[in-house]
Amino acid sequence: MKLFFLGLDGCSAQIMFERDLPNVQRLLQSCSFQASLAEEEFQYTGPSWTSIYTGLSAREHKVTDLWGRETEDSKSYDTIPHPMLWEMLNEAGLTTGLVHMPVTTANREVDGFVMSGFPNPLEFAGPVAELMPLFQARDVSDLIRLTPRDRILDNTWYRKYPLERTVELLKMMIEWKTEALRMLVQSQEVDCLFVQYSFLDRIGHLLNQYLRAADGQNWSYEPLLELYDWLDGHISELLDVGEDYDNLVIVSDHGWPATASEPYMHDGKLFGAWHSQDGVLIMRGPDVTPGRQLPCYNRDVCEKTLDLLGLKLDQLRPTTSVSVTERQDNDSADDADVIEERLRALGYL
Repeated sequence: MKLFFLGLDGCSAQIMFERDLPNVQRLLQSCSFQASLAEEEFQYTGPSWTSIYTGLSAREHKVTDLWGRETEDSKSYDTIPHPMLWEMLNEAGLTTGLVHMPVTTANREVDGFVMSGFPNPLEFAGPVAELMPLFQARDVSDLIRLTPRDRILDNTWYRKYPLERTVELLKMMIEWKTEALRMLVQSQEVDCLFVQYSFLDRIGHLLNQYLRAADGQNWSYEPLLELYDWLDGHISELLDVGEDYDNLVIVSDHGWPATASEPYMHDGKLFGAWHSQDGVLIMRGPDVTPGRQLPCYNRDVCEKTLDLLGLKLDQLRPTTSVSVTERQDNDSADDADVIEERLRALGYL
């Protein structure tokens, strides 16, 4: 009983299911698939991914910050008392490995390994440490962070590199990460592997930044749709990492509009588009009936994933303990500044 859980941050059900994507369509023929809706009030990363992890609404788990940071009004991944999906899988006797799942840190103990997710500093734990250099550039947000000589942490990124070059770098990093993952599953076996890619979400935010840099002139939405086409051509490579896993879950925290023809102003900023509710949930396994299903909410993903493995959320949640190690100094002024600059460079702030 093994699980490959693939996160595609910002993947839109409308685009994924309706656009002409031949390889994706062939995949869907063997899967159950549906829109996984973000809560209307919280259709962004921190709350939505935490709902996926816990099976709880944002008001229940209380992670409401955009990037899941601990604030006056929000809990964080490290401070909520509720068990995560992988912790419940540990309770059921299954080992778990996490690679860049958003807002996660290595501070919560798992039977397996954790590589923290954006926007946290790159921390790692356990026997996968030797592979860490291969995971440095996990998405374009890390490319921004990891080029300090150019001081790309501010919006000068969009004046230094044309959009076409940025997209090519983004694709290159996805390929690097996929290759590193192939090495990882060979050297560190776990029963349940959780991996997340951010490129579909990042391109949307980057398009907004290029839009602002050009004052709305010559703006195009096509690069976002073209990246879905590129994903279609590489979907088998992303899935090959989990070819030995008999159960597959593909999920996103929210969507992105399928069309955007006219820029608009909000709070003094130019936008081409922003998050939408329509994330995706795609499931494949021995007991899955293929076909399109009615939409669910992202808080339903946790229970559906456990059901896929023959496990019950209402039985595992009360018996799963939460273990948080002594917190690393992720709240230091330096780290806070880095996170803030990364969010600003991506157009969140």
